Amino acid sequence: MALKFYDSPFHVTHEERVATKMALKMDLSIMISNAIDQKGWSQKEASEALGVSRSRISELKNNKIELFTIDAMFDMLDKFGFEAKMTSPSITEAKIVITQQLAKTY
Repeated sequence: MALKFYDSPFHVTHEERVATKMALKMDLSIMISNAIDQKGWSQKEASEALGVSRSRISELKNNKIELFTIDAMFDMLDKFGFEAKMTSPSITEAKIVITQQLAKTY
């Protein structure tokens, strides 16, 4: 019996296009959650800084990714100073790079 490998756990139970979006949402939620933790924010502080309700932060922290749009997650990352850039070297390939712009010191 041969082993079968999947791109993500979502690819085991969902069709490709749905699983790919779910995997992206999970990655984004981890980035946001890590950024909140790095700041040492409580859920209340995070909700105020990100302009969302405390319950939304709780949902994010509890991996309820199905409740979020990718756009809403990028909006939260923007508030941490992250910037997303997409490059498309060909019509069959694209790459999204998300980087955090660090404050300049003079």
